[in-house]
Amino acid sequence: SPGPCPPRPVPPRARQAVLAAGGGRDAAGRALAKVLGEVAACASVPEGAAFSAKLNRAAYTVGGLVAGGHLSADAAEQALRDAAEQARPGQERRYDAIIRSGLNAGRLRPLSPGGRA
Repeated sequence: SPGPCPPRPVPPRARQAVLAAGGGRDAAGRALAKVLGEVAACASVPEGAAFSAKLNRAAYTVGGLVAGGHLSADAAEQALRDAAEQARPGQERRYDAIIRSGLNAGRLRPLSPGGRA
């Protein structure tokens, strides 16, 4: 049975979205890149990769970073969609619902890199 997907580098499209969202070399950008990389890495495992859980955690984290003023909401959401589309092409309805839910929950708890705001 396939285990959790291994960490992989953030794909170029997602990396561009990270930068557009205001992330980069700072702590918020590193956090964003890490969670997006975990989602995108699920592309190598068609089932059993905990994709939904990883995407939800990424969206929650992004929502908190947006609420904390560390990332642009639109670009961060696009970065999530790009990573999800790479991992599970053609499943927009599924991943949009996960992203929306995670972002909304995360926005209720602003994050500051290194801890809660």
